[in-house]
Amino acid sequence: MSACPCRVLDATSKSYEDCCAPLHLGKSQASTPEQLMRARYSAYVKKTIPFIAETQLTEVAEEFDQKEAEKWAESADWKGLKILSTKKGGPADNDGIVEFEAHYTDKASGKDLIHKETSLFHKVSGKWLFKEGVIAGAQAFKRLEPKIGRNDPCSCGSGKKFKKCCGA
Repeated sequence: MSACPCRVLDATSKSYEDCCAPLHLGKSQASTPEQLMRARYSAYVKKTIPFIAETQLTEVAEEFDQKEAEKWAESADWKGLKILSTKKGGPADNDGIVEFEAHYTDKASGKDLIHKETSLFHKVSGKWLFKEGVIAGAQAFKRLEPKIGRNDPCSCGSGKKFKKCCGA
């Protein structure tokens, strides 16, 4: 049995099978926002991205981009999760907040990075779901696709320059 990815930076040594695997397999539900946050981090490490989609509370106008999540999971060598603070999220609460750092190395650049976020969770029909996150810090945005220049052919396939088509 291997240590759970969500516990690597902690002093605890819970196994994946006893920690996040039951949640990923649908055998149990997170009892707190922190437990759900840990399971979502482990889902990125284990590349079980459908779990991320299933535990996301989305508005009607927005949609979870599973392909983009898969790209991020693949592009990172995950090092560990550090929970910085939790607020609310008890049995009587319907909302909870978890502040965390996800440590990883970007495979393309070899740079060690930290994704720091404050996440809001909401309980719906007794089940905790991720609602939204606010990313902290001014880390540079990393494009997963090359940038289209103004004079490049438009990506829509019209044959026009980007600036005269979709970039107008």
